Amino acid sequence: MVKRAFNAKYRNTIIGRAARLLSKSDRRKVFIVILIQIFLGALDLLGVALIGIVGALAVSGVQSRVPGDRVSSVLDFVGLSSFDFQTQTALLGLAAGVILVGRTVLSVFFTRKALFFLGRRGAAISADLTSRVLSQSLLAVQARTSQETLYALTSGVGSITLGLLGTVVTMASDASLLVVMAIGLVVVDPTVALSSFIFFALIGFLLQRLLSGKAQRLGMEQSELSITSNEKIVEVLSSYRESLVRNRRAYYAKEIGELRYKLAHAQAEIAFMPNVSKYVLETSVVLGALLLSAAQFLLQDAGHAVGTLAIFLAAGTRIAPAILRVQQGMLVIRSSAGASKVTLDLAESLQHIAVPKLAKEDSLETEHRGFNATITLSDATFTYPGKAEPAVRDVSLEITNGAFVAFVGPSGAGKTTIVDILLGILPPAKGSVTISGLPPMEAITTWPGAVAYVPQDVAIASGTFRENIALGFPPAFATDESIWETLRVAHLDDFVRELEKGIDTEVGERGARVSGGQRQRLGIARALFTKPKLLVLDEATSALDAETEANVAAAIQSLRGSTTVVMIAHRLATVRSADLVVYLDQGRALAMGTFEEVRAQVPDFDHQANLLGL
Repeated sequence: MVKRAFNAKYRNTIIGRAARLLSKSDRRKVFIVILIQIFLGALDLLGVALIGIVGALAVSGVQSRVPGDRVSSVLDFVGLSSFDFQTQTALLGLAAGVILVGRTVLSVFFTRKALFFLGRRGAAISADLTSRVLSQSLLAVQARTSQETLYALTSGVGSITLGLLGTVVTMASDASLLVVMAIGLVVVDPTVALSSFIFFALIGFLLQRLLSGKAQRLGMEQSELSITSNEKIVEVLSSYRESLVRNRRAYYAKEIGELRYKLAHAQAEIAFMPNVSKYVLETSVVLGALLLSAAQFLLQDAGHAVGTLAIFLAAGTRIAPAILRVQQGMLVIRSSAGASKVTLDLAESLQHIAVPKLAKEDSLETEHRGFNATITLSDATFTYPGKAEPAVRDVSLEITNGAFVAFVGPSGAGKTTIVDILLGILPPAKGSVTISGLPPMEAITTWPGAVAYVPQDVAIASGTFRENIALGFPPAFATDESIWETLRVAHLDDFVRELEKGIDTEVGERGARVSGGQRQRLGIARALFTKPKLLVLDEATSALDAETEANVAAAIQSLRGSTTVVMIAHRLATVRSADLVVYLDQGRALAMGTFEEVRAQVPDFDHQANLLGL
């Protein structure tokens, strides 16, 4: 019962939550390193004890006296009683130096190994969390801002592995050192041991009380300010034209400057806090040595006083830095706890998300054997969170292989939502959808590249035309032949041929060097890269001029029969030749049929067609 309560309490601590991100075997490895660090603490005790013996021998030798009983027993035990005073002192001093230095070297070695191990585990955790994030539904992904997710997957993971768990590993060595030193000093002089540890413990406690709460607050403040300032920077860069026209650039600069100032202040506070502990403990060692010296020489004989003082100073050189590192480690843990909260919350919310299998990358599949580009929707219904009315309501539809299907209707009718349901991006609350007889995500996983999608706002990555067309695929797959073929179908090949570096020309960050129409054609070329059997276009020609749109539409028309094409379009001329037109309004499919059949059923649609002279 007590054990279960302890385990439950540990699991809920920040360290317990962080440790659960590691596998059982990884946790076992970390625990072994901690045990080794604890064992190394015994070497410190041995080294300090030898220094104390050397001090006692020095005083006995100077006074030409026989060493005390305990010192003589040690000399007998190590076989040095027959040597002269100088040899005994030299050998014991050398042994103490080797032991203390060796202990430090071994501790550094294992600490370095542990930190590198945790760093690599951090990379694996980032990859795992990224995979889980990308396995969520669109709504779950959009529940967090992009900068919050970015921070959680990068800096937050580092705060967990190196800030929290790495600090625990390094602190284990120092904590064990303090315990061992306490035991050793009690054996030598209980009064000195008790007073010394009360003295240092009181200082450490006061420092912890003074600084730990502040460290956690600053850690949380640092993560929040980092996320917020990054969001503001991305916001103004993404809306640069609007900001310029509305004359809001100076406002953004001021806002970002204030946020970065606050962030810099928090970072400086965190960076300075260890120095407070350092200077306080350095002063404490000096004061402690002076007070102990005065007490020992007043109450004890010179030999005992020098031996005790030697042990205190030797122990102090190990204890004070250990206390400093433990106290600083506690501050790091507290600040890292605040900085890692976003990542821990994200990781715990994703525990139920299965990690998808990686697609094979040994070849680029373009034939898609066994895939049948048929789509079936049965009573599909979807309501966005916080909305009373469904965005899509009871839509049933059968799309045959090789058909050209168009969704039309007024803005807000549910066209994009129905496409998201069709692709498995949004799961229907009621009803079902299948592609090639399987749920959408299962079909996409089974036949990677068989389904392609072109959004209205095409995302352009920093890189070349080649890299943007083969986005998400290894560079080896982006052959000249395959790239030029997709550019030709998208009617972008003439433009790219005129560029100095052709398909290896940089498009600029977020596609700054291409127009809106070129951006959409680049998106179409990307979709055609895998030679899909099902092509879904969401207003993918809205930014094209009439001539280019006609050419692209003709290219898409050429795919009919071999490729199922599903299109959302406001321009009715684009969908006039569709095999099936679906008119949506307020989430319902009001009419289905050919272009002329839908005109006959929907007066508003007929009115729009008449205005366009169709």
